[in-house]
Amino acid sequence: MRGSQSHELETDVPASELWKIYGTLRAAELLPELLPHILAKVELVTGDGGVGTIVRLTFPPGIPGLQSYKEKFIKVDNKNYVKEAEAVEGDILKLGFLSYMIRFEIIRKGANTSVIRSTIEYEIGDEHPELQAMVSTASLAATAEKFAEYVNTQKAMKGSVCHELETGLPAAEVWEVYGGFLVAQLLPQLVPEVFSKVELVEGDGGVGSVLHVVFAPGAHRGEFMKEKFIKIDNENYIKEAEVIEEICRANRDRSTIEFEAEDASKASSVSTGGLAAIAEAVTKYMREKRSSAEPEQVPRQTSDEETF
Repeated sequence: MRGSQSHELETDVPASELWKIYGTLRAAELLPELLPHILAKVELVTGDGGVGTIVRLTFPPGIPGLQSYKEKFIKVDNKNYVKEAEAVEGDILKLGFLSYMIRFEIIRKGANTSVIRSTIEYEIGDEHPELQAMVSTASLAATAEKFAEYVNTQKAMKGSVCHELETGLPAAEVWEVYGGFLVAQLLPQLVPEVFSKVELVEGDGGVGSVLHVVFAPGAHRGEFMKEKFIKIDNENYIKEAEVIEEICRANRDRSTIEFEAEDASKASSVSTGGLAAIAEAVTKYMREKRSSAEPEQVPRQTSDEETF
């Protein structure tokens, strides 16, 4: 006996944004977090999220005979936003299903609207007619609602703040400080009220380097953080350092924080105050350094004839 069930949900989310979840392994990461009563755990067995990927689904207690099963991605259409996964091993087949496949389709409706269509296609043997009652799109409907809600929530909590300072110094000289590890070494010295210590954990100051930053008491909402250099553009003088879910960018006279917060209330704590203090302290340091390096002007001695 073959059958199918479908569910559709209209959303106010662009199809491309939903596909970033449905079309990748991000869905596997989010499901136990957002819907723990539906899936207790999703483990990657093999693959990278493309066709051929196999994941193991583990269900919470309470479903008779269904603890876990493996499913294989048999279709991932990144152009038309269609994904299919079929059961290949585990309890769902042991119960008596001859085949069990789930299809997700993200259908574009407008620039910022879409439809999530979730379909189950199955086949059961004639000796297990009771299995038909087990087939339900309720969990897929809950998943669609949660994923759409998640995308909207994340969009609402993204933002950026920026600070600029006119230094009056050549960009190349400023970059000598900002572009490498020197700025980290100087911070505890120049801005001790903000930074207690900055240590190089990994790398040489280039892309991939990791810093351990310890803040002065009361200067930050946390005691310390680690940041990783993800971009160093020596031609355009741009540097990006990623701290968990915050991104800080520093160039010759502009400092920007781009953030994504799990809790909207945390957005109000984002400030460029620390970056402004760094820019001012570094500028002052460089000006003093330049002044001390300039030779003193010695008065020229004149002869009696010249004075006459």
